Parts: sequence; structure tokens; C-alpha cells
Amino acid sequence: MTDQIQCPECGSKLRRGSTFCIHCGNKIADNPELFDLPIHTDNEETVEDVLPSLEESVLEEIKEPVSTEVTNPVSETTNPEPSEDLTWEEEIPYLPQEEVSKIELTSDTTNQPIIEEVKEPRNIDDSNDLSWDEGIKEGMPFKEVAPPRVVAEADDMAVSTDDALSHLFPEMKDDATREAVTHLFPGGRGSTNPTFIDVVVGKPAKISIKTPLSELEHPSCPNCGITITSDGFEYPPYVFDAMGKARSDHADKLLKDNEHERAIEYYEMAKMLFEKSGNEKNIAEAIRRIDLGYDAMAQFHYDEAEVLLKEGNFEWAVVQFKKARELYMFTTDSKKRARCAERARDAYIEWGKHLESEGDQLAKESKTRDALSKYQDAAAKFREGGDTKRLRGLDKKIRKA
Repeated sequence: MTDQIQCPECGSKLRRGSTFCIHCGNKIADNPELFDLPIHTDNEETVEDVLPSLEESVLEEIKEPVSTEVTNPVSETTNPEPSEDLTWEEEIPYLPQEEVSKIELTSDTTNQPIIEEVKEPRNIDDSNDLSWDEGIKEGMPFKEVAPPRVVAEADDMAVSTDDALSHLFPEMKDDATREAVTHLFPGGRGSTNPTFIDVVVGKPAKISIKTPLSELEHPSCPNCGITITSDGFEYPPYVFDAMGKARSDHADKLLKDNEHERAIEYYEMAKMLFEKSGNEKNIAEAIRRIDLGYDAMAQFHYDEAEVLLKEGNFEWAVVQFKKARELYMFTTDSKKRARCAERARDAYIEWGKHLESEGDQLAKESKTRDALSKYQDAAAKFREGGDTKRLRGLDKKIRKA
């Protein structure tokens, strides 16, 4: 048979591998003593296998003789003692021990139901452990604290209302600036003519180097002032090529940051250094990069003009298109110059359409004098844009107005 183990506490037989006794709950050691079960035959019967009969089991439980004496009837009505397993401490956890004993005594002497009194739990004085201020307890509402007031410093100067307005709105007081730009707006703000466009656009001058390069001069010692090449030594050409390459690389960085004028200046410096070295290949590359600088500057103005045209700012769109065309004059790209001129004419036409629609709205409102002024302005813009077809249609509206 399979080996079994025996509980050291109660002596019960357990299966091998058990960790706790199922009878007494005792923990079994890791290496218990093993023993073999005796081998029984089919005819043999043990005491545990044979169950007792009903009569025998009942007779064994009743061992004491039944008493025939008549007992006192008062004792029959007494209540049985409460079981030891039932305790009031589990049901009334907040009552002290004296109250529990008093309830147990009253339950033994009376048969009426007990009405339990509701008692509040004792307050625990733990104010010493709290880190709050004196007089503040748990559950009290928070006090609203007013925000700190901003107080001016003592050294601040008093500013009057007029000074503040002139500082915030300089156009209200800047009469000198208004008088200086009156020649740009002879008919008031918003009205332009070819003279206005020409004055704003101007004639851009080609960028050149006015001061001599320090690399081409003979350097001197910063301490004593003696010329380093006073012995007649001349630097080889590759030295000037390296300095020109450094200027050209720095110009590339400036061109990426949209600093077009400074980038073109550095390209011009690099060209002068390459001419000193006599390298024709580097000179041609410097000229090409100078054209790229002017092209990038003109393209920047062209993109700005397109944005202004979409926003309906036709006046400055024309200025930017013409500015881009003037910058393209310094390059060898004639197609871009023609495109800028064409876009400037388109901006004039779009401007005339806008004014014509405003005049139509005023004519519907029976404001013929204002409508006639808008039509005349629109005709001037169509004339600048070269749109003769729309100009003929607008003449009919002018006569009608």
C-alpha cells in the first residue's frame, strides 16, 4: 500500500504529501515519519469500516439516567445561560467594558427585550499631533485670503494721460512725420497714382563693397604695430582662396536666414578675394552666387506681394511686385522680370474690380456721387492694368451714374 504519515498532534493518518492535518489543523513537518498500512483481505473488517447501528449510537450518547424527581416550576422558566461563543464585544465595539457587563446582568434578570442606547464614540484628543494653527480644527471651512495688492515703487514717475496716449498712439501726435510723407499721399491715404508707386519702389542700387577688405591689406602686430609682411613676403594664392571660401560659406548661412543684403555683401567680398588669387573658376562661382542672392531677395518680395494680393491689400501688392522686378534687373533672368511686370498689371485689374463692386453697391443705395468716385478710381486702375475691355464697360456705368 501507499505510505502514509501520522499527525504528531492527534495521531490521525494522513496521505503522503499533506502539509496540514484535516482533523486538528496542525502543520505537518517537512520530513514526517512514514509507515506502511497493514494489508487486509476482503473477509476482514476493521472497526472503522463497520458503522454502528442507530440503537447503539443513541444508547451510547445517553449514559446518565433520567431523573424522575419533580423540579421547581420556577427553575423551568429560567432562561438558559448564553453561550460562551456569543460575546457583546463584537456587536458593540464602541462601548466600554463596564457597559458590556451591565448589559449582560440585565439580560440574565429580565425577559423583556433590551433597548440599546445609541452612544457616540468617544472623541480622541489628537490636537497635539496636528500641525495646524491654534483654534483651527478638522472640518472647519477655509478662510478666503485677499490677493496681494500691487503697490507702485517709490522711484516710479507719475505719467499723465496725455503722455500715455502719445506713447501708445504716436500717430495722434506725430505731425512732423505726417507732414514728411504727405508727398506720398497727395490725395489722402488709400489713393495712389503712378508717382506714389515710383516713389515707394524707388530705384534699388546694386550692393557693393565701399570699404577695403582687411584681408587684402598687410596685417600688423597688435602689440608693437610692426607690419608682418615688411620683409616683402607675399601670401600664396591658396591663402586668398581659403579666405574667399570662408566668406562665401558665411554668406550661405545669411541667405538661409533671409538676410539678403548682408549675404550679397559677403559674396562680393569673396569675389574680391578670388580675384586676388586669380582663380577663374572661383570667380565665376562667386558671380553666380551673387545672382542667387539678388534672385532670393526678389523672390522674397514676390511672395510677399502674392500674400498681400490674397488679403485684398492691392496697393502694397503692386509695390512689392514692382520692387521684385527692379531687383530682378540685377540678375540675368529676363523671364522672372516679365512675370513680375505681368503680376503687377493683374494686381491693378483686381484692384479695379474691387472698386467697381463697391461702386455698384453704392449705386444700388442711390449714392450716385460716391459711386461715380469709385467708378473713376476703378477706371484708373483698369487703365494701369491695360484692361481695355473692362474699361469700356465701366464707361457706361460712369455715364449712367
